[in-house]
Amino acid sequence: MLSPFLVWAAWAFVAVAVLVPHPLSLSTVRFVAPLLVMHGGWLIITEPRGSDITDAERWGSVGGFFVMLTVAIATYAATYGVAHAQAAAYGHERRHLLRPPISVILPLVVVWLAVATSAAVAVHATSLVVAAIATAIFAALTAFALRRAMVLARRWLVFVPAGIAVHDPLMLRDTFMVRSQFVRALHVAPHGTEAFDTTGTTWGVAIELVLSHPHDVSLSEFGARIGRTLDRVHVTALLVAPSHPGRALANDAAGEHRTV
Repeated sequence: MLSPFLVWAAWAFVAVAVLVPHPLSLSTVRFVAPLLVMHGGWLIITEPRGSDITDAERWGSVGGFFVMLTVAIATYAATYGVAHAQAAAYGHERRHLLRPPISVILPLVVVWLAVATSAAVAVHATSLVVAAIATAIFAALTAFALRRAMVLARRWLVFVPAGIAVHDPLMLRDTFMVRSQFVRALHVAPHGTEAFDTTGTTWGVAIELVLSHPHDVSLSEFGARIGRTLDRVHVTALLVAPSHPGRALANDAAGEHRTV
């Protein structure tokens, strides 16, 4: 039977990812934990009423499901993500995760649904051949999705003693770095700002990084396509969207960057 193997393997991956903070762990937890929640919910719904499980055990299972659901939702919180991003930081770096562009969320959701479907077939199929094929598809799709989700977990606004960096392999071809003396301001982006948008269009509050003079920004192919511009632009201000903008601004104030 492949069912116990797949479920326990998924539990093991999530357990290790929770215990070992890292950007890869963040991607694993956020991608796999909802699969376990879905599996647990399905078992509760399909549990035969005539089984030997008592009402107390059944309500205990329901309570456990809601605990799983709450924990899975909590992994998408900004505070949880920052802990994993910071775990891989060097020296005095302070990393702040950037919110993903809306345009990449839908493809990831579609892939996740395909992974969930193949996992369901692998776990519940009565035919060993069908289960084996579904397991192979599940493994391939999961590896494909995690590689791409990992890119989102490596998008950071970084504060270092020498200045500020924007590390964004999705939107930028090269990490954008600027020394503290060339930072004129870092603040919540005002309405109607003309700063260059490196957020890829996302939700929430954006932060405007204002520079003392023009700097080059090298865009990835995706970033240039989203921004409808060339792969290299000269900017005097740019927008970033950290998942926790208040904490990022507080971090900048502690680093004595000028905020006007």
